[in-house]
Amino acid sequence: MMLKSVNIPESIGLFILALWVTIDLWTRPLSFTDEVLPHQWNVWIAVVYLALFVTFYLITRPLYFPPRALTQRLVTLFLIYLTFHTLVFLFRPATASSLSLLHLFTTWLFVIIVLSLTARPFVRWFQLMNLILLYQALFLAAYALLVSFGQHYVPIDNIQSLRLGPVSLSQLYVGEQGSFLRSASLTNNPNTFAAWLVPGGLIAWMYVLQSLARNRWRSCLLFGSFLLLIMIGLILSASQTGIYSFFLLGLLTTVLRLKRKRLRYHVTALYLLGAGIVLLSMSFNRALFSQVISLNGRSALWQAGIAASTDRLWFGHGLGSSAVGLEEQLGPSTLYTFHSTPIVYLYELGVVGLLLYLASFLLILVRLIRDYRYDDSLSIALLILSLWLLFLQFTESVLVRPSGFYFIWLSLLIYATRRRTTSQESTHT
Repeated sequence: MMLKSVNIPESIGLFILALWVTIDLWTRPLSFTDEVLPHQWNVWIAVVYLALFVTFYLITRPLYFPPRALTQRLVTLFLIYLTFHTLVFLFRPATASSLSLLHLFTTWLFVIIVLSLTARPFVRWFQLMNLILLYQALFLAAYALLVSFGQHYVPIDNIQSLRLGPVSLSQLYVGEQGSFLRSASLTNNPNTFAAWLVPGGLIAWMYVLQSLARNRWRSCLLFGSFLLLIMIGLILSASQTGIYSFFLLGLLTTVLRLKRKRLRYHVTALYLLGAGIVLLSMSFNRALFSQVISLNGRSALWQAGIAASTDRLWFGHGLGSSAVGLEEQLGPSTLYTFHSTPIVYLYELGVVGLLLYLASFLLILVRLIRDYRYDDSLSIALLILSLWLLFLQFTESVLVRPSGFYFIWLSLLIYATRRRTTSQESTHT
């Protein structure tokens, strides 16, 4: 009900933004193609984004851009650097030219759209995005749980299928038959699956806490069942990053909703003490401890990425070239990603691009921390979403390609550059 609006163009505009963020997930081929996508797919999805952009402007007809803060200069500098860097490196052999142009094209279109949002549509967009993340995670988790009972496997393509009469439901899996299989649902690998489950689970947990505070037991039971199903999906994904970040951010969500500051400090201290005890107990099992600390071998990929970046340290090797760099370091049989957004930025855009990216991320965190209020669910949700992306970027290469994760990050970045001239610009209005 909070998203119902008599402004039909505004509602259609929000729907287009929702499509923009989710279309990448629902149109990708069902295969392990995180970063290596066919040239035809890049062209096709660029046409789709252009159609969404034109439709948005024909319907909403924004007349002006709201006032921006001085921090917009940082974002403008980042976009200008991305533009010139893409054009200069476009024809280098290691650069994925179609992917580079898609990245640049969709970034500018989405930035122009989000820049035109005034205060009310911005708040409504974030509210809608939270609901999308919740119900998308719920659907992905339910689908993975259902298909996990399937007995038909295609080992070469890593496809598991469940036949329901004339209908066949399929999902990707990782693992050997006869042992535990990591489910990927309708995404292209289990880590991506878990990455989409985490924000949905956190929003469900926020609704549970809110229902408990208001003694709404039916609502608490409903969102509690949503949370349980999403947690089952996380277990089926067996993603260490997803499970760790979910519980850490879930605890942080609980702390942020506490009214008294001293109580928040006490609860935080107890959580830190518990984490210390867990790490201490794990340290007695050196094999398990080293596997957890290295996040299942990612540290080797990170070291390879840093080593590969040294020959073109300042300006990098060009967008889409990280697969080549990883192959040069670890051989052709290695995975095609460094599993770290900052390291991919370092390799592809150099130190200059990495510093601009990190400064932009810091701007988001500073703005959302300043906007935080314990009684404002939306401000807590936005802060948690930014921290989710912060955790996710260190273990996955998700913010360097045009995808739902990247566009959510851009939304938060543009919001952070808004100048608040009155109290009505706040998210809790």
